[in-house]
Amino acid sequence: MKAALKTFALASLLTSFTVSASTGWIITNNGVIGSPQVKQGGVTAVSSFEKGDGGLVFSVIMVTDNSADDVGIKMIEVDSPIMVNGKKIVMQAQLQGQMKSYNPKTKAGTQYILNEFKTKDGVTIENLTYSTVGFNKVFHELK
Repeated sequence: MKAALKTFALASLLTSFTVSASTGWIITNNGVIGSPQVKQGGVTAVSSFEKGDGGLVFSVIMVTDNSADDVGIKMIEVDSPIMVNGKKIVMQAQLQGQMKSYNPKTKAGTQYILNEFKTKDGVTIENLTYSTVGFNKVFHELK
């Protein structure tokens, strides 16, 4: 049930973050920092940070328009390494339909990703590059 609620929340996040790349990162009323949508090769994605589960939670959600990538209505949870700025980070992946949601399995993975967003001009996650413009400002508001 928790996974289904998370997936629903992330799907809502994806549709609500219609921010353009020039606007940058935003913080929602419920304390979620969200990236602008990134679109490339039939994939639309957003990433987010929020406080929860006793610490900082990073999520990235990707939706493909390719129906061949549909895994069906039943949610599948697997461990899946993905590349973040050239470093392999082990994530817990939740797959449902044409949507994939990823969260780092370790605090060290979350910390690495956070540091990349704080210190780099862009963060590339699985060939999708997120701008970091405005990230530090909204991250400071989260604290």
